[in-house]
Amino acid sequence: MRTICFSSVYVRRLLSCLCLWVSVSFVLRAQDAQLLDSRDQVGTARYTAMAGAMAAVGADPSAVLDNPAGLALYRRFDVQMTLHEQLDYTRQKGERGNEFKSSFMIPNASFVLAFENRNEESAMRACNFMFSFNRLHTFNRTSLGHAYNQPTIAQTMLDQVYNDDGSVRLFGTDLESANAYNDERIGWLSELGFQTYMIDPFEINANGDTVWGVWTSFYNTVPINAVKIYETGGMDEFNIHWAGLFTHHWSLGLGLNIRSLSYNKTTAYEEAFTENNTSYMRANTYLTMDGVGVSGTIGLLYQPLQFLRVGLSFQTPVAMNLTTRTDAEMTVKDSPIDAYNQTPIYRYSDRLTQPLRVTAGLTCIAGQRGLVSLQYDFRHSRLTQNIHTIKIGGELVVSNNLFLNCGYAFESAFSRNEQPTLLADNDVRTDAEYRTVGVTHMAGLGLGFRNKHFVAQLAYRLRCQTYQIYPFASKEVTPDAYDMLSMTHNIVLTLGWHTSD
Repeated sequence: MRTICFSSVYVRRLLSCLCLWVSVSFVLRAQDAQLLDSRDQVGTARYTAMAGAMAAVGADPSAVLDNPAGLALYRRFDVQMTLHEQLDYTRQKGERGNEFKSSFMIPNASFVLAFENRNEESAMRACNFMFSFNRLHTFNRTSLGHAYNQPTIAQTMLDQVYNDDGSVRLFGTDLESANAYNDERIGWLSELGFQTYMIDPFEINANGDTVWGVWTSFYNTVPINAVKIYETGGMDEFNIHWAGLFTHHWSLGLGLNIRSLSYNKTTAYEEAFTENNTSYMRANTYLTMDGVGVSGTIGLLYQPLQFLRVGLSFQTPVAMNLTTRTDAEMTVKDSPIDAYNQTPIYRYSDRLTQPLRVTAGLTCIAGQRGLVSLQYDFRHSRLTQNIHTIKIGGELVVSNNLFLNCGYAFESAFSRNEQPTLLADNDVRTDAEYRTVGVTHMAGLGLGFRNKHFVAQLAYRLRCQTYQIYPFASKEVTPDAYDMLSMTHNIVLTLGWHTSD
């Protein structure tokens, strides 16, 4: 290990705490796209209870998001608001204890204007408009995982100072510079490692002198590593829809969607160098993403028979302007070392294209007694594999005013068995962890009441998702994954008022 020069350490600490704009490498990861592409199947209570299988049902604010042609089935003015309580439990498989997160929100608010054309000679029988707000995804979740006898994150730091052929790309004098965080060649994780003595470029030559030499890490295997990820934020949409009903058999719908994104992540990573945890490394990385995007939707709904409806819709890719902010800090305590270093704050703006979406639905109607609905969603992304979602839902009318709903949905995996996500050699991102997300199961149940002017619906939904967290990856070694299970409980209440027929 190199001798600690306290004067130079404190000077570098002071300089590195400055918030600077820099021009270094930043690449939107597949994990970022996977995260931002996610969508909850939560909306109105009826939609939630039926697991979102409503593309060919229509006449529901959340169903209009899947297929705007369903807006044409409204026959009266309608106002609705939904209240939602979400309870998220996340735990590492095989371990006791859950990480708990509670969130209250308004996932849906809508206003429908319905205009019926009573002229029998006109082809258009209805012309309707809807203005709505919708919460598409809530990011609030805490994930905690740990494992024993794992490699150290210093391996990833060494990746950034070596070329793929094993030759040295950065020397000690490069990272010792007071402006290292402004150097476009330098990855910020390696700079943090150098400043906190996690990696070392010194060696003893034949004369016994300490010189710049081969990069090494004193820490090769640690008794335990642990990561805790705090996520907050949400993805919302403001929607304007129009739909027309033609000849009582088919309808056409169009939508304009303005999407807003707010995401915050804090990753706390720790390595213990001794069993009693008196010698350790701790790092906190901070990531914020904010964006605004726009997309369009077109949908068709056709009713060839009295008991059958078929729906099809297409949503364009979402063109989003994304602003990212990231920084990090690291502490190492290992006598006589007591080192701390903090990166500058880095901001970056870019464009993100979220995936297109195609939806197909089929609904069988049993007169006034209820219905059964099937739906298939397809999402195509360049950065993750395609996502397929299959939904089935039903409604049983118990009486003229009382009805029951239930549903189930299955979503395919975002990314199983993909290649490890490596930080770029000059990456400003220091959140080295990445995930692979497995399949998702969703099941819902609901009870509703409606009369001439009022509607009230209550629903419960359970969402189960498996995923794996890798604390980091390197060119040489990847540590064991933390196998995670997330169970989300949703309680949804929708209240609405509408005019008489």
